[in-house]
Amino acid sequence: MGIASCQVFDLLPWYGFLLAILLAALLTLPVGLVEAVSNFQYALGVITELVAGYIWPGQPTFNASFKMFGYITMKQALMLTKDQKLGRYMKIPPRHVFICQILGTVIAVFVQLSTAFWLMNTVKGICTDEGFPFTCRQGRLFYSTMVIWGVLGPQRQFTGKYSILYWMFLVGVFLPLPFWLLKKRYPKSFFWRHVNVPVALTYIGYMPNAPTHNFVMFTVFCFVFNHLLLKYKSEWWQKYNFALTAALDSGLAVSGIVGYFALQNVKPSWWGTREHCPLSSQPFAATVTK
Repeated sequence: MGIASCQVFDLLPWYGFLLAILLAALLTLPVGLVEAVSNFQYALGVITELVAGYIWPGQPTFNASFKMFGYITMKQALMLTKDQKLGRYMKIPPRHVFICQILGTVIAVFVQLSTAFWLMNTVKGICTDEGFPFTCRQGRLFYSTMVIWGVLGPQRQFTGKYSILYWMFLVGVFLPLPFWLLKKRYPKSFFWRHVNVPVALTYIGYMPNAPTHNFVMFTVFCFVFNHLLLKYKSEWWQKYNFALTAALDSGLAVSGIVGYFALQNVKPSWWGTREHCPLSSQPFAATVTK
């Protein structure tokens, strides 16, 4: 179905589709291993964008499609794997979990597309500051990557004074090595045992399209529930921590739905909704007037 859609709607050449699937298959295992150890899934979307930018310069549609079939396929595969792991913990047969995954995927396609079209036709100024809170941070980031890697292309990006950025790929390959050697040299050191370069770099990579308070909150929660309680209340942690994770995820989804309908025509004004930094709305302005 994917290759047929690419050919019919001119989204991506057939060989590009096969290359994207091959890239996803090769990256799923190493990315999954890091996520299994650290609970962080480091983003490799830039690799698919870089490859597509070189193969099809000046083709943003091809670039976006290659990223979807390359990076997003790997991401969805790991999400399905996590569901299977959860089903194993709950002693649910893998076949039943797989059927639920397929049904959920099919239903989600129609629900998400219907919701997206409904929002685009009902929310005035959606994906702009006028349509707050529907400012589409993730959508803006995706559009920006299409322009950077698809329209401009890596050939223009990494020329002149920016050519040094190519060396960052080599730096990324060898950066974990000194920390691994220090861990071997000082096995009892608390600091070196907990340094994880992929997690640190992934943490930085999540920042462009997310508000900063997100990182503060999940850092605090992780420290409390995955360090303090694990260390001092291990019995409670073993019994309730996994259920707490599911409860927080469910609560977030339910609160989002309730909050949307309850506050659809109400815009609360308090300290948390006001701008305290004049650069937040115009980050690239040359001057800021007070």
